[in-house]
Amino acid sequence: MLMLAPPPTPRSNLWTVIEVTMTAIKTNFNVLVTCVLCFLIAANLVNCFSKDSACGDTHGCWGDCDGGCSFILMWTPAGSDGVHFSIKVSFSSFAHQWAAFAISTSKSMQNASATSCIVNSTGIPFLPENSYNAVSGHTNTIVTNPLDGLSDNSASYSNYNILTCALTRNNTNSDPQVFDLMTDYYILFAKGPATKEGTKLQHYFTATTDELVDFQSTKDLAGGVAMIKPFTSILIMLSVSQI
Repeated sequence: MLMLAPPPTPRSNLWTVIEVTMTAIKTNFNVLVTCVLCFLIAANLVNCFSKDSACGDTHGCWGDCDGGCSFILMWTPAGSDGVHFSIKVSFSSFAHQWAAFAISTSKSMQNASATSCIVNSTGIPFLPENSYNAVSGHTNTIVTNPLDGLSDNSASYSNYNILTCALTRNNTNSDPQVFDLMTDYYILFAKGPATKEGTKLQHYFTATTDELVDFQSTKDLAGGVAMIKPFTSILIMLSVSQI
C-alpha cells in the first residue's frame, strides 16, 4: 500500500518561514555592510568643503554643493579687466593634478574654450593655459598664445588635498578660439592627474551646467548635483593632452 507523507504541521511551516526570513536578513545585512563600507571608503577619498557665503552676492558660483562641495567654480565680474575666476576642488591625495573649466554653446566638449590650472604635488603652480576643443569633438589643442589674456594666477593645496586656483581672464581675446566672456555659455568642468612636468593626463571627473551662464552676473548655481550632468570629455585626444 502506498503511504503518503503527512501534511506539514503548522510548526514546520513556521520554521520554514523563519529560515527563509533569517536567510533574507543575513543576505540583506551583508549587502548593507558592503554598501556602508563602500560609502566610508569613498568618503575618505575626497574631502568636501563648505560653499562660500559670497555665492549669489559678490560671486557667481557653480558646483556640486549639496551639503558639501567636492568642486566649485566661482567668478567675479571685474569690469573692463575681465572676470576673476577661482576653482576649488578636492582630490584624493597630494599629487601632480590639474583642474579646468571650459565654456561652450552646447553641453558637450565640441567647440569649447578651456582654461586649466596645473600644480605639482607641493602645490607649486605651473602656468595656466587656454586651449580649444575642435568642432569635430575629437581634438584639443593649446591655442597659439596660451597665456594671452590670463593674469593674477595663483594656486595652492590645503591640508586636506583641496586645490584652490585663481586667475583673471580678459573679457575678449584676439584669438577666436578663446571665447568672449560677454556671451552666455554652458560651463564644463574636469579634473585629473598630471605629470611632474605639468602635462595633463586622462581626467577621471567631468561635469557640465544644465543652463547657460552669464559671467557678468553673480548668480548662485552651486546648490546641488541636480544642476550637474556628466559629459564625455574635455580632454578629448590624450595624444594632444592639453586643455
